[in-house]
Amino acid sequence: MSFKQVLEKHQGIALIDQNGSEITYSQLCLKTKQINKELNRINNNNRLLIFIRCQQNMATVLAITTVLRGNHVAVLIPEAMDETMLSELIDIYLPNIIYHTDDTNQNIENLGNKTHVLHADLCLLLSTSGTTGTPKQVKLSNSNLYENAKSIATYLELSKKDRAITSLPLSYSYGLSVLTSHLYAGASVLVSNASIMTRPFWQQIKQYQVTGLTGVPYTYEIYKKLKLTDRELPFLKTLTQAGGKLAPELVTYFAEYAAETSRRFFIMYGQTEATARMSYLASDQVLKYPNSIGVEIPGGCFELIDIDNQLITTVNKQGELIYKGPNVMMGYANNSDDLACGAELTSLHTGDIAYRDIEGRYYITGRKSRFIKISGLRINLSDVEKILLENGFDSACTGQDDALVIMIKSEDDLSEQVKQIIHERLRIYPGVISVKNTSSFPYNENGKKDYIKVYQQVTGLLYNG
Repeated sequence: MSFKQVLEKHQGIALIDQNGSEITYSQLCLKTKQINKELNRINNNNRLLIFIRCQQNMATVLAITTVLRGNHVAVLIPEAMDETMLSELIDIYLPNIIYHTDDTNQNIENLGNKTHVLHADLCLLLSTSGTTGTPKQVKLSNSNLYENAKSIATYLELSKKDRAITSLPLSYSYGLSVLTSHLYAGASVLVSNASIMTRPFWQQIKQYQVTGLTGVPYTYEIYKKLKLTDRELPFLKTLTQAGGKLAPELVTYFAEYAAETSRRFFIMYGQTEATARMSYLASDQVLKYPNSIGVEIPGGCFELIDIDNQLITTVNKQGELIYKGPNVMMGYANNSDDLACGAELTSLHTGDIAYRDIEGRYYITGRKSRFIKISGLRINLSDVEKILLENGFDSACTGQDDALVIMIKSEDDLSEQVKQIIHERLRIYPGVISVKNTSSFPYNENGKKDYIKVYQQVTGLLYNG
């Protein structure tokens, strides 16, 4: 079954905008069919490569849903992407059109570029490394998206009675999966651009009876500061968290809240390369195993391999986490020529080091490479160093999830300038960035920067990972 078929079988409300306007499933199918007809006219029914400039609004949702139900291929452009980065991506991928979503009416800009050779299975492309500006994109098929939505809807037990809200960017795999899993289940989605830190967001949750809230670790820090647990939210029944490791005290805090109020709190693990989700820790397990990422999603399978690429069959032994399932991406694209290639992977090397307990639960203990996650975005630390070097700063960058640590070679305190550069370029909240100046970087015996010592000298803490 495809998204086209599953959407056509549902009835009831599919989407609600923040002004209360409703779109039923039958209306959604009609609207996306009309948009698709307009797209088909642009290039004589040839498949188009579309850049969708995503915002948290109905126009973006309709554009994405049109691609899911149609035959064209879309690159989801984050709202925070600046014009320079966008121009570079346009030069590399040569999209046929740019789909602007400034309001509820689509604004299609025809660039007149060549007709691309697009693989029959290809549907969406998502950035793999947040907003670091790399042209590398994750290639997802319609089947990848459908199967992952199905798995998520299954373990969350979503039904037509559920209602989500677009609190995460739709260009981010987690935010996109909230939309797709709810549409798969025949549930509804409140399309809102309200910040979680504003009164309208919480008013909308109550007014439109939202049943589920999502978030990355930083989101849950805000939820606690805003005293979510003290709010009157009678229809809220499910909380889900992904996008990085949540601090143990916050896991316990929200798990206890869920248990005391007959709600559910799920910890989840995933990567864009697996469309969104690979594992989940069920609500009744979170208090007992707060450090676990849980078990594989329905249809998925984990393996662990050692440094010699040999399969680990014993429990409590660490190795690289390998994932297999129908949601594993087709592969990466670095330019438009790569869009003609079919699926190149049958398994995904996550780059995370993990172990498995005797009952089959998995635990992440570290990473193989220099990536961290901040608010759900995977940040390449080498890219951060390059950005700072472009701005005249010699740096050593390290960190852990939701904590970027930077050492600058300088006699002066340049922390505010560095934080501002990183915030403007990567949209990283300055509060999660630590900066210290030094006269000399620490090096290991191989003459390379010692990032463990960098972390310890900047933060005063032992590196855990």
